[in-house]
Amino acid sequence: MITHRQVETFRAVMVSSNMTEAGRMLNVTQSAISKIMKEFESEVGFPLFRRRKGGLQPTPEARVLYEEVDRSYRGLDKISHEAERVRLREVGKLQIAGMPAITSGFLQHVIRCFREEGHDINASIQTYNSVELADLIETRRCDFGFVQTPIDTDKVSVSEVLNARCVCLLPRGHRLAKKKIVSVADLEGEDFISLIEGTATRHKIDALFNAMNVTRKMTLEARWSVGVSGFVAEGLGCTIIEPFSAIRFAEQGGIVKPLKEEVLFSFAPIFPKHGLIGGVVEDFMACFRREFEKFDANPVLFAGRGGR
Repeated sequence: MITHRQVETFRAVMVSSNMTEAGRMLNVTQSAISKIMKEFESEVGFPLFRRRKGGLQPTPEARVLYEEVDRSYRGLDKISHEAERVRLREVGKLQIAGMPAITSGFLQHVIRCFREEGHDINASIQTYNSVELADLIETRRCDFGFVQTPIDTDKVSVSEVLNARCVCLLPRGHRLAKKKIVSVADLEGEDFISLIEGTATRHKIDALFNAMNVTRKMTLEARWSVGVSGFVAEGLGCTIIEPFSAIRFAEQGGIVKPLKEEVLFSFAPIFPKHGLIGGVVEDFMACFRREFEKFDANPVLFAGRGGR
């Protein structure tokens, strides 16, 4: 009968290609490794290694067998990682993933509020695009995440969809800076910084300009909101963008104005399917919703100086 010790030793020899080094890895003698491998070869019924100058050469049969052994060990690594993830959650560590718009300032604000409420947690934030985020949450490398809709529900569990109204960003000294509210019609002929094509927000904004028959000068674009707002901060044009990125833009002296027309940025919290959701995760999500409600009520005021 094949034993775990034999499989462990076989893996060590495959990794090191040397019985002496395998012995060091397993803290046993080279002779013990040799004995175990002879027993293992007897059990499997075919040779596993041939001696060559400079070390051992695995047979083709050994390589095929090792692929299965390696898959098994990767499974054990996943179990170990999941156990560590559960343990960290129990002691108050959150592993959060999010799209750039959320992780560029607002999520950090929520974590600060959560800690001020008395939750002494450690937190890790990772930033990815929405497709990568779904894979990250599906494989439970993070506790939960925030992604833009639409979302593939085959991979993850989706909480309620949240909507935030987009705002208008203007460079300092812009002719529209004194207006309390900016309309799409006000942007006729303006240099306009846009998100790249293919994003949900870009599609909604383009549709609105077309519906209102407003023409823009579109010569610059960026993949992420931070890139778009960076162009505006340099005085290269204005934009309409989700309100989360406006926080940092306003702190840097940019102008943030409410948009008369409604353009919604839709996103949702996602969790692993059949995952364990409770305790500190539930408490954090409650805090996130409270802060989002305050933010959504007046994102321009939340952004600070940008509303002046």
